[in-house]
Amino acid sequence: MRRIYTAEFSLCAVLFLFFWTKEAEADAHITPDYPMADISCYVEEAEEVLSQADYELLFRQTGLSKAGVDALKSTGRQTLLLTLQERFFTPVELECAPNTIVSWAEHLAGEEKSGQEIPVVEEGDILINFNCHFFGWRNGHAAIVTDAKKRLTLEARVLGTDTAILSLDNWERYPSFAILRLKDVPLEERQEIAEYAEENLAGIPYQLTAGLWPLGNSEKETYYTAGSMQEEEETLTGTQCAHLVWYVYSLFGYDLDSDGGRLVTPRDLYESPLLEVVQIYGMAPP
Repeated sequence: MRRIYTAEFSLCAVLFLFFWTKEAEADAHITPDYPMADISCYVEEAEEVLSQADYELLFRQTGLSKAGVDALKSTGRQTLLLTLQERFFTPVELECAPNTIVSWAEHLAGEEKSGQEIPVVEEGDILINFNCHFFGWRNGHAAIVTDAKKRLTLEARVLGTDTAILSLDNWERYPSFAILRLKDVPLEERQEIAEYAEENLAGIPYQLTAGLWPLGNSEKETYYTAGSMQEEEETLTGTQCAHLVWYVYSLFGYDLDSDGGRLVTPRDLYESPLLEVVQIYGMAPP
């Protein structure tokens, strides 16, 4: 009898994990639930000054915020708005594969292996997605742009690897992503943060529990209020994707962890009031 109960419990547990996982995969990419609008006038009349309502419309139609739209217009690339809009509204085919023994990651499949374009980035910009999940718990990934011209990022990818400089183009193969930028901070300062990350934070082992315990301090706040950056950098023996982004910004006085907990997640960064959206694709705005 005990064996029967054990078998039934095991079957129920397996079924629960299966359906929980399938439910998570349904949220990997979101397309708008409203119709496409004609935005050709914004391409043809590039010199026209846009109103707040214009920017809101373009954001809902392309995923580009005011900062992104202005960057396209200033470089004469406003025709890209039509391409971005088409891809923003197009459903995608996904493939989900294990990236560790206990987690999965989603990427575009079929003809959509190269999804939405990322036409506008600056050094220090933060990339976020929620295309990883542990059974039914969706977490995600994060990175920081270190070189906008060369389209390079610094990332902590997965267990068993070290932080590394990678191509930004990899992010165009995800079913969803967001590009975030530090609000009201000059580009020069954001470039300094990105440069520090590139020069000092590559080659650090992936550690899933990074941030759960203070690095030689009793309180989390002392990470960015006490000690020099060199002293702090020397204590960092492991990190994970969101912690890496949080960590480098914390060294410059910016705490991007929106809930103040010890474990920093991509969701915590996404909801930080210190950040603004530059572009979103396949996901709801924060």
